[in-house]
Amino acid sequence: MKFTEYAKILKFPSNPEEIQSLLLKEEILEEDLRKHETYNERVETRKLLKENREKLGELIKQSN
Repeated sequence: MKFTEYAKILKFPSNPEEIQSLLLKEEILEEDLRKHETYNERVETRKLLKENREKLGELIKQSN
């Protein structure tokens, strides 16, 4: 089986600083999620994490 047939070249993102910022925010939110003690805090953090990942996904789609 040849794996070279499945390679895809990705374009460089038009705004790498924004992508880097969203990735950093994701790391911070994931760390916060592990630290929170109450259910309500975890729910809010998960909501923010989901929104952040959606923004990141959109930016990645736009750059391709």
